[in-house]
Amino acid sequence: MANKWTQVKIKLPKTIKPKERVALADVLLTHIVTRTLNGEDKNNKKFKNYTEKYADIKGVDISDVDLTLDGEMLEALELVSHKSGEITIGYKDPSDELAGKVEGNRRGTYGQSKPISGKARDFLGITQDDLNLIIDAYEVEGEPISDEELTAFAKELALETLDDL
Repeated sequence: MANKWTQVKIKLPKTIKPKERVALADVLLTHIVTRTLNGEDKNNKKFKNYTEKYADIKGVDISDVDLTLDGEMLEALELVSHKSGEITIGYKDPSDELAGKVEGNRRGTYGQSKPISGKARDFLGITQDDLNLIIDAYEVEGEPISDEELTAFAKELALETLDDL
């Protein structure tokens, strides 16, 4: 059973064929991971800093927020399903411990029953503008570009957000 905090649906044009959806999903996953490693959420905004206490315990700088303390969460991000007009990305098993980490980061609960004000780090998703750029880049003069070129474009797009800060 899907959990709204561990999966997100992304709408795509219905003209995109199944093989293309899978290729686009790989690009979107690369974009999300790259952007998150740059310390930015699904809206390309910087994550809130860690508390001093948490940073001391984990041995990190308070502003070094990239959601990779153990690396599991971003490594497990995947294409869950796809159908005409949409893909679902996230985590397939909403009952495991990793799902709790994902939900804790997205909601800002971190083991609490209610979100902690200002502590959510919602990394799962993409802005419509970024999605449009990636979809537009997928075709050049009516011909799909290679998966490698598309992945490189997604990484470049995620890295460009740093220049805007």
